[in-house]
Amino acid sequence: LKRSLATPFLRATRVEAKMLSRFVSRAAPALRAKPSQVASFPGQARCFAHPVNTHLMRDNEELSPTSEKPMFKNEFIMKSPKEHQEDVEKAVRAPIVHDTSELIPAHSGDPHKYCGIGEWRYNHYEMIREPTFPRKPDVSKGELAAGANFYRTDVWHDPKEPAITSVAKFSPENFRPVGWAQNAPNPTSTVAEGVLDFRANRLPIGHADRRPFVYFVTMAAGAVGAGLIRGVAGKLILTLWPAKDVFAAGVVEVDLRPIREGQNFVVKWRSKPVFVRKRTPEMIESCKKDDVIAPSMREPATDAERCKKPEWLICIGVCTHLGCIPQPDAGNYGGYFCPCHGSHYDHCGRIRQGPAPKNLEVPPHQFLDENTVKLG
Repeated sequence: LKRSLATPFLRATRVEAKMLSRFVSRAAPALRAKPSQVASFPGQARCFAHPVNTHLMRDNEELSPTSEKPMFKNEFIMKSPKEHQEDVEKAVRAPIVHDTSELIPAHSGDPHKYCGIGEWRYNHYEMIREPTFPRKPDVSKGELAAGANFYRTDVWHDPKEPAITSVAKFSPENFRPVGWAQNAPNPTSTVAEGVLDFRANRLPIGHADRRPFVYFVTMAAGAVGAGLIRGVAGKLILTLWPAKDVFAAGVVEVDLRPIREGQNFVVKWRSKPVFVRKRTPEMIESCKKDDVIAPSMREPATDAERCKKPEWLICIGVCTHLGCIPQPDAGNYGGYFCPCHGSHYDHCGRIRQGPAPKNLEVPPHQFLDENTVKLG
């Protein structure tokens, strides 16, 4: 029983001892600091997730502005991207090695900061402590002109060219660190060497043996594209196409047997009134008599041109002036009269007097037999 109770206690003690040793190792740099530095921010030990430091804006050797003490090797080459690419093609690259001990050492130094907002903060540019007017970088020596070092100085100014041209030269893609052309990684594949990925089996672009495949892909894509275009066009046409009930309403068959001689029968066709009149011999004779003066009418037309059968007049009963419905057997010519504005039509629907610009419209019609006419 004593052994079972002591085991968890010993485990907890060992864990606490490890945490304490880590805390002491992290706090060691702060304990070794100068007395003046320790007195400036008492009560703060450098450990993980410590409070935000309040000394960021104070001058000290450890937090110098980047323009005065850069955290990287401040040597850059300023050229156009095309010139940088040419340098890469001409550069003599380091030999390929397979042992990590033979790798070229990095010259950038330790990138981690041990003071600031976070215990491990990767930052090359201390934007908080940079002065309002920093030191002007010397581009001839390869110093980087970016951020406040660029737009708060006149490093970009060149009196020999327009300002917009000078500023464009300092675009970020124009800067490369010294040695970039010789050491920049340029992998040809994400597949490790020794792993089969069929790179060696692929034909180069433009090879003659690739043409059939290209033709096949082009034809297949064209067929799919043509099918999509046809489908979209068909759906669009069917969407705009009138419904079947509209087509059915556009064709009306009229039985002529109940219509008496001289009667003006009204039929509804496409939501419009249509006059179907069985004319008397006197009406026919009167209209044919006026065919002589038809060329002088507002809309010239003979009686035969408006009536397929002499005894039948079929016209839309809507005045061509403002859309009123004329009255039959009225007016100065005995045909139709519009009382709204005084338009007079004769027995074949020709405008003879009044403001109407055209004759009464004759709808498309066809006589199926002696007693049936189809409108539409």
